[in-house]
Amino acid sequence: MRERLDRLYSHIERLLQEHRFPETKEALSTMEPADISEMLVGSPRAKMVLIFRLLPKDLAIEVFEHMEGSGREELLASFTEEEAAEIIEEMSDDDRTALLDELPAKTVKKLMQHLSPEERKIANRLLNYPEDSAGRIMTAEYIGLKASMTVVDALQHIRRQARSKETIYTCFVMDRERRLKGVVDLEDIILAQPETLISDLMDDDPVHVRTTMDQEELARLMSRYDLHVIPVVDLEDRLVGIVTFDDVLDIVEEEATEDFERMAGIQPIDEKYLDTGVFTLAGKRLTWLMVCILTQALTSSMLKYHESSIQSVVALTFFIPFLIDSGGNTGTQSSTLMIRGMTLGEIEWGNIGRVFMREAFTGLMLGAALALFGVFRAITLGTGTDVAVVVAVSLVAVVLIGNLAGVILPFAARALRFDPAIVSGPFITTVVDVVGLLVYFGIATRIMGLG
Repeated sequence: MRERLDRLYSHIERLLQEHRFPETKEALSTMEPADISEMLVGSPRAKMVLIFRLLPKDLAIEVFEHMEGSGREELLASFTEEEAAEIIEEMSDDDRTALLDELPAKTVKKLMQHLSPEERKIANRLLNYPEDSAGRIMTAEYIGLKASMTVVDALQHIRRQARSKETIYTCFVMDRERRLKGVVDLEDIILAQPETLISDLMDDDPVHVRTTMDQEELARLMSRYDLHVIPVVDLEDRLVGIVTFDDVLDIVEEEATEDFERMAGIQPIDEKYLDTGVFTLAGKRLTWLMVCILTQALTSSMLKYHESSIQSVVALTFFIPFLIDSGGNTGTQSSTLMIRGMTLGEIEWGNIGRVFMREAFTGLMLGAALALFGVFRAITLGTGTDVAVVVAVSLVAVVLIGNLAGVILPFAARALRFDPAIVSGPFITTVVDVVGLLVYFGIATRIMGLG
């Protein structure tokens, strides 16, 4: 597939160089919008604009919807306000909302003035919903039917409306006040007898969501019920839009990316890596590095406090990296499992007791396994029995603490209305490092009688 695309891109490049524009236009018209979008990203501005203007109008709209970030804004800047408004007018409601979210307020205001009154009304309504809500990503381009329609009437209505709608495979049944009454699949309509009423075919208790529902919760709901489209209603149960599975995939990808970044101690980056400035990248990563440095100062202070113990038994220092790495890695593993379970809805507040006990038992098992290795290593280094016992007991304790920290901190973050991913990675590692050293030297003091 990659080789085929590269050959196609090279063919179009050659046609452009030879100024064979009619042939270029014909070649472009056979390509998928996503592939054209990929070709445009990173191209010089003049080339990008030329290719875009060679596209048929419908294909150009789809290509523009696939583009994102600075590439799309750069292309938009090459159009007149009227041309830009014409493109935005034809975009699907949800993609247009996403684009307007990215643009400066001054630009949005100018573009909105060029939209038709109907599209301007839709755009304003969607932009007024909370940023991460279902209402922000829904589209009003759906097929609406009445329960009193026959199959014949419904099919005629679908034929008239189909080309301008996001999907026709699921239709939505409403009453006169546009309240949602049911959903019916196109397949059921096609297979039914001509005089069958839609009310006899529809599911009168469909899964639906409110405009204010969080997008992550919406994604979980669609995954749970294996839906490719879900209706969105307002507080009065009036159907105001639908969300399709492709929009949910975008949400899942964005949320997963944000979680990975936070778990690595990076503030979420809005643009693609290569589109993000070096100073922005450094700034996104510096915050947590500074936090880690400040907290690691506690580690240094602790080592200073136990200087006499270290001088008495230098062998204790041999195992500090082993100890804190084991605890930090265990905590990161545990927190990753917790965050994943919370994100998928598998772990709730009611499960905290059961989860705590499972991770405590798991921590003891892991600690015991690592303690055996620690004892073996201490013996091979000739550190003596006392140090081997200290290392073994400390490893069990630190791994257990790390495992339980990986459970407690994500739950605590959720209780404080923070993203649990924030407390993973560097944060947990740093916390467990400090606590681990406290435990290590505390156990050494007790067992070896150090002062």
